[in-house]
Amino acid sequence: MVHPGPSRLLLRAVVATCALAWVSAACGSNASSTVTSASGDDGGAGAGESDSGPDAASGPSPVDGSADSRVADSASSEDSGRKDGAPKPPPTPACKAGDRKEWSGPVASTGISIAVCSVCGASYVVASNDSGAAGQVSVDNGSKTITVNVAAGAMATSANLADNPADGTVTVCASGSSHACLPSSPPNQRYCNPYRDLTNLVPERIDQGVDYGGAGPIYAMAPGTIDVFNNRNDAGWPGGTFVSYVVSVGPAAGKEIYLAENIDLNTSLHSGSFVYSGTVIGTLVDASPDSESGWGVSGESVTAEYSCYTEGCMTPLGVNFNTLLMCLQTPSGTQGTGGCCPQPTGWPSDWCTELTAWQ
Repeated sequence: MVHPGPSRLLLRAVVATCALAWVSAACGSNASSTVTSASGDDGGAGAGESDSGPDAASGPSPVDGSADSRVADSASSEDSGRKDGAPKPPPTPACKAGDRKEWSGPVASTGISIAVCSVCGASYVVASNDSGAAGQVSVDNGSKTITVNVAAGAMATSANLADNPADGTVTVCASGSSHACLPSSPPNQRYCNPYRDLTNLVPERIDQGVDYGGAGPIYAMAPGTIDVFNNRNDAGWPGGTFVSYVVSVGPAAGKEIYLAENIDLNTSLHSGSFVYSGTVIGTLVDASPDSESGWGVSGESVTAEYSCYTEGCMTPLGVNFNTLLMCLQTPSGTQGTGGCCPQPTGWPSDWCTELTAWQ
């Protein structure tokens, strides 16, 4: 018998060890390949968190040598919580597509986060409850309050509530682990079709502004302050009415919008009154001379192109205002013949892009 050499004895020992351990990878050429790295988030939004984009507060990412251990510890803790059946937090609240978000964030000390959303003349709230107990959110316009219950770890959406007519705001409060209200009342800053509730709406010519026939309420297009207020007593306009307001926010901020002709103005308004998309400026009478609206001049009951206008001519600023109305889903006025006024400068031409960015 030949006695096995040292190398053969070593080989047998290694094979025996591998067989007993049942871990074939341990016999590989590189032992480090058996180590798996812990997985987890990087400090941003993970499976149990929400990243609300530019509205979310964010801190610096870890850059020191302890980052890997923190990630591993965090992952271990999260996995343990999920194995124990801990519920995931509800998603960050968001407004319905197309509605304007006026405010978003947590309500202090309640465990409830909200988004205050606006439609034409009204607001609603989307709430998420990240606490372990049921909560409630209230929306108040100064004369009426509506509430919505939010179950623990769930989301809920309130009904729409007309905004406070004095300033277009709502007051929002939440009750969870405690009771708290938002530090300020969010105003409704949405732009809306001012002719949305007219009956028998008839688009007519584009001249200094845009003419429409029909009957019913005409609203302010956007938040602003009334400048000129002549109710059936302006001799310079057929029908005797001329009212204008200066837009205070959004893509048309600083510009003056007028409304004129066969309209009975809202007598609760006056020069200096606040208006917004829920304010009825006046009621259109369904008879000639119908109505006209467009860009005005501060402090005067004339249009922005009064000095160059000739009767029946389609002006550049009339076309510009018609474009804005169409972006708000108002039917276009009727095109005519231009040439009476020069093309103005300093006015947005792509109102739809401007409104999309604002809304």
